[in-house]
Amino acid sequence: MKAAVLTSGSRSLEIQELDLPPLQPNQVKVKVKACGICGSDIHFILHGKMKATYSPCVPGHETSGVVTEIGEEITKLKIGDRVVVSAGTSCGKCKHCLSGRENLCEQIGVIGFNQRGGFAEFIQTEERYLHVLPDEIPFAEGAILADAVSTPYHAVKYQGELKEGETIAIIGCGGLGIHAVAIAKALGAGKIFAIDIDSGSLENAKAYGADDLILVEKNMQVGKVLKEKSGGIDLLCDFTGYMPNIESSVRAMNRGGRIVLVGIGRNKLEIPMPFFLIERQIRITGSYGSDRRAIPELIQLYQEKKLNLTKSISGIHKLEDTNEYLHALEEKKGNPIRFIINPEL
Repeated sequence: MKAAVLTSGSRSLEIQELDLPPLQPNQVKVKVKACGICGSDIHFILHGKMKATYSPCVPGHETSGVVTEIGEEITKLKIGDRVVVSAGTSCGKCKHCLSGRENLCEQIGVIGFNQRGGFAEFIQTEERYLHVLPDEIPFAEGAILADAVSTPYHAVKYQGELKEGETIAIIGCGGLGIHAVAIAKALGAGKIFAIDIDSGSLENAKAYGADDLILVEKNMQVGKVLKEKSGGIDLLCDFTGYMPNIESSVRAMNRGGRIVLVGIGRNKLEIPMPFFLIERQIRITGSYGSDRRAIPELIQLYQEKKLNLTKSISGIHKLEDTNEYLHALEEKKGNPIRFIINPEL
């Protein structure tokens, strides 16, 4: 098969012909129709800040396609099924995996980083990572459910426990945060505040339903501005990992408010513990990836016409052009959200 391969020490992908290993009894072979380019692919491929567990490596963890072959133990899928491939991998045997909380597994991984991913004509993986994709959802939009949409969904719904009518603030409106805006809208948030240093990202947030935009400027006290504009926040989700803005925003929280940290910044996570954090019973929690609940529930929201991802697809391109669009995403050319690779082009 044709694949975009990252070899050890390289900072760009190379198109190669690879052999597919024999299909295991519990595996499914999928012909890739779409694979999203994610911000973590930039860190991984262009900057070498993340490492794969195998080489040569085929990245790509936001994948959709069509089942072309099934192992002898497969019971839920059949040849011809349209599917989404979950981004996360796990052991499948621990108490967390067995209870449906795979993202708490001690062996948590990501497709593309610890097994071949979707920047290829085919992907082979276990049946438990696959979800049937209804005909009405295009492959491109289905692919980004795997991470760009399911990760903020887990943060907003399950870790943040957003309730209808509540006020939410979203710091960082890139590939994940922008979909947190869309999800908050779909789940009935009362008012949505979008916060970013980039005006283009805020334009995207407005298109997805943000009610108020805060463009962060040098030395701005984000929490003070947020408090003045909102009167108080019930749920704050951060997708940047930039601690000064998170620390500042603590004082904008309502009693019983929740702060969900998703972004991983370059500096240490340090939040002072003022008395009002205790007195107001403000909860701070982390959120990593998603679990098996996310994709089926997102598909339902899509079918109910509460979630529309059309604006998220910034272009569909050939496998041979993956390097070009990795750079385009990093440089924010054309204010993109997600570029999609289609190996059939």
